[in-house]
Amino acid sequence: MSQGGHAFVLAGGRGSRFWPLSRRSHPKQLLDFTGDGSLLGITLGRVTPLIPASRQWILTNTDLAPTIAAAQPELDASHVVAEPVGRNTAPAIALAAALLEAAGEPDAPMLVLPSDHLIQPAEDFRSTVERALDIAAGSDLLLTFGIQPTRPETGYGYIETADEVEGMAPARRVAAFHEKPDRATAEQYLESGQTLWNSGMFAFRAAVLLASLEGFEPEMVASMRGVAAAGAPGTPAFAAALEEAYEVSPSVSIDYALLEKAPNVGVLPAAFQWNDVGHWLAMRDLWPQDGDGNA
Repeated sequence: MSQGGHAFVLAGGRGSRFWPLSRRSHPKQLLDFTGDGSLLGITLGRVTPLIPASRQWILTNTDLAPTIAAAQPELDASHVVAEPVGRNTAPAIALAAALLEAAGEPDAPMLVLPSDHLIQPAEDFRSTVERALDIAAGSDLLLTFGIQPTRPETGYGYIETADEVEGMAPARRVAAFHEKPDRATAEQYLESGQTLWNSGMFAFRAAVLLASLEGFEPEMVASMRGVAAAGAPGTPAFAAALEEAYEVSPSVSIDYALLEKAPNVGVLPAAFQWNDVGHWLAMRDLWPQDGDGNA
């Protein structure tokens, strides 16, 4: 496996769809749905055999940062990065890449993960991640992880695949990204055998991410480089620079800002079961059901 990878976990969500169990001060990623710990803790533990805690980062918000830092004492305090306001995934990922560049690791492969997904078995997840990091370390690909659909799901975005990337199996080129479909379209996607669920997980080198994003969002990249140069996360200088940058940053997903436009995007079909725990109905896959199908 490529050495020196970093894992960035996106943990700034409010989890409003799980109210009243989830609250602003204790959102979904901090809840224990399975008895094995919080979703965030499970996410970090799942990746630790590949990427140690010293190379793990959490991007969250200022409200949650103290709680998360206390719950994950194995992480360096400077690796819990507090965003002053939510601006979706593109600014957060640009900041993550800029931090690695500022630390002298522009060619380090980055793994970007949501904090609130459940994945089984963990060994298959790590095998897929290991391959993704190897591909990312040796190429200029922006890799996303695609999940093999098991039903005509209308709650997920889809990735339409093209040819396999030569020498980088099983990665494939991306033909198109598709928004959440209606039922009939989802059934067509399932029958085609050419689409995967968009998982929101990514792997690429920091330098590749910044260079690619700079072509579409140059001000964002320059701004996040300025933040990373201002000081270490957690310092007053860093916080002030980040607040100023986020004040003017667009709120945009990495998919829309970059992946739907860039020519160097690939998708790695994932060899694991996946649940994004996006709503209460997802609990049916996690908890035992009674005779009436109630979880």
